[in-house]
Amino acid sequence: MIDRDRADAVLEHVAALAFLYYPGIQLDDPTYRLAEDIEWCLARLGDVSDTESERMRALIARAIIDPTATREELFTALAELNGVLAVGHDD
Repeated sequence: MIDRDRADAVLEHVAALAFLYYPGIQLDDPTYRLAEDIEWCLARLGDVSDTESERMRALIARAIIDPTATREELFTALAELNGVLAVGHDD
């Protein structure tokens, strides 16, 4: 479980990165690595299980690339980690 401050920090970092991301960024900046941005956001989560870390890694990547399509799912996942929601997964 994470606290609200950590969840908020992840959302803030993802939002900033989503604002800066655009298709073709790697052509303009060959040093850009989406994986580094994802890890930067994940570091704000603190101690979570490997399963949750992998789930959040995928959600964060999608939220950076296509925030409109993913923001609700990311918010819900963070709320679940925060204990606000108790939702089962059919993954």
